[in-house]
Amino acid sequence: MTGVDLSPAHHRAVAVAAQALGREFVALEPQRTWGPTVVVKLITRDGLTAFIKAGANQNVHTEAAVIHRAQTAGVRVVDVLATGTDDQLPGGRWMITRAADGQTLEDSGLAAPTIPRTLADLAEQYTRLHETTLPGRGQIAPDGSRATLDSWSQWQQQVLEEALVKLTQRNDVTATFAERARRLSHQFAANLDHAPAALLHADLGDREIYVDPSNGRVTALVDWGSALVGDPLYDLARLVGGGPADDPRPAQ
Repeated sequence: MTGVDLSPAHHRAVAVAAQALGREFVALEPQRTWGPTVVVKLITRDGLTAFIKAGANQNVHTEAAVIHRAQTAGVRVVDVLATGTDDQLPGGRWMITRAADGQTLEDSGLAAPTIPRTLADLAEQYTRLHETTLPGRGQIAPDGSRATLDSWSQWQQQVLEEALVKLTQRNDVTATFAERARRLSHQFAANLDHAPAALLHADLGDREIYVDPSNGRVTALVDWGSALVGDPLYDLARLVGGGPADDPRPAQ
């Protein structure tokens, strides 16, 4: 493990994981993250590969509860090995998960000959996930039992407002444009609220889908920290429209 560059928070996460798993690590790899989040890949002497995650911007215990719900519905996810609290980690909560088998869809590639199997398998995973319902709409409550809002349009308007404030402050849009967007959002709120509600991954992209490169079978959907309760079409929109600026899919 020489040469591994770990911050104090990473070191603390490794110490917490060692105590929780009771295993010796032979390799550590800090992961690139956004915001106040710490993720470390851990490989143990007896061959287990796992990740410990802690974050101040997301409740990883809620994420663990969502993973359990998805797993109960038959969705292929990674196993949650342990959860706990530690004041020295971002957010004060941590979660350890087993690593997914296979490789990401990003690494496998959309041009792989196995992509038809992957897409069919992904549709099956979506179907199972979207058969899971919870009370409420929008972000999921800390205990994972329900969503925090009464309507899907409330969540959409909150997200829109946050985006418009940032865009206006940076002068990326005019105040007139922002006000028009707000009016349209309120005008079509009732249409949004007619949609059925289901458990959503809400951030599924090439890096969150793991596949078996030999046959294209989906082995796991990962990173459930953005999960919502809302319109199932939102998951499809995120998958098709997400990704980097040079992602060719939105133009297809």
